[in-house]
Amino acid sequence: MSPPNLRLDDYIPVVGVAAIEEIRALACRLEGRRALMVNSTAVGGGVAELLNRLIPLLEDLGIPTRWEVIRGGEEFFGVTKAIHNALHGTRVEITKSMLDLFREVNAGNAAALNLRADLVVIHDPQPLALIAARRNGRDHWVWRCHVDVSRPQPDVWSFLRQYVVQYDASVFSAPEFAQVLPITQYMIHPAIDPLAEKNRDMPPGEIEAVLMRLGIRDDRPIVTQVSRFDRLKDPVGVIRAYRLARRTADCQLVLAGAGPRTIRREQPSWKRSGKRLTGTPSSTSWNSPPSATGRSTPSSGPRPWSFRSRSGKGSA
Repeated sequence: MSPPNLRLDDYIPVVGVAAIEEIRALACRLEGRRALMVNSTAVGGGVAELLNRLIPLLEDLGIPTRWEVIRGGEEFFGVTKAIHNALHGTRVEITKSMLDLFREVNAGNAAALNLRADLVVIHDPQPLALIAARRNGRDHWVWRCHVDVSRPQPDVWSFLRQYVVQYDASVFSAPEFAQVLPITQYMIHPAIDPLAEKNRDMPPGEIEAVLMRLGIRDDRPIVTQVSRFDRLKDPVGVIRAYRLARRTADCQLVLAGAGPRTIRREQPSWKRSGKRLTGTPSSTSWNSPPSATGRSTPSSGPRPWSFRSRSGKGSA
C-alpha cells in the first residue's frame, strides 16, 4: 500500500502541541515494534480510508507498519457480505459449503501473506480466520471489529466466535456493539480526520457551484445523509426524520451516496420503501464515486427515485 505522506505534527493546528506530545510520549514504549494491519480491500470503505491515514502516523511515531489485503473471488466476498448482514441481525441462510469456502480462502491467504509482526491487527470478519495460522505466542493478535455485533444471527456468531476467542484482545466502537468475550476488550470511538479531503473547508464559490449543479437551493436548511445506498445505513429512517422536520421547518432532503452500480442493485427495496413514504417532498441523490485522485466527484447524473409531495412536486 502507499498511504499519503502524513506527519503527526500536521495536526498541531487542530489539537494543539500538548496533545501531540502526549501521543509521542505514549508511543515511546512501542518504538521499533513492528505492526501489521490486515483487511479485505485497499480502496473503498471506511477501513481502507482509516488505514490510509493511520499508517503514516504510526510510521512517524517510530512504529514500522505494513498493510496486507486478503484476496478472494466474487463467491468468497458474497459469503462475507452474507455474514456481514447476519451480524446485523438479518436472517441469512449460511450453508456448510459457504463456511468451508470462508475457511479455505482464509487458509490460502494465511499461506500467501507475510503475517510476521509484533502486533497483528485483523480488521472485521473477512480475514478473521487468519488467526488459525498463528505459529507462536510471542506476537500479539488483535481483532478490530468495526460493525455492530450486539444482535447477530446466533449460528453465524457461533461460527465466528471460535476464531475471535483465539485473539489476545478485541476492539469495538462502542460497548453496546460488542459481545461478552473471554478476551480483553477495548473501545475506540469512531472519529473523523480533520485533514482528510472530505472534511476540508470549502470556499463559498465551490459550495455555490456544487449546489447549483445539483439543483439544491441555498436559502433552505438541508437534511442530508452521506453514505452508500444500503439498507444497513437506514436511508428510509433518514427520510422519515426529514418528514418530521418538515412539520416545523421548510427544509430540503439530500441523499448523497454510492455510484450507479450500487444504486441499481439496491433499487428494488427502495421502490418498495418509496411506496410507503408517499407524501415526502422532493429529494436529491448525489452519486459520488471516488475519482482517480481519491476525491469524491459530485454529479447531477441519474436520480432513480422520486419522492413526491402531496402537491405532486418531486425530483426525478
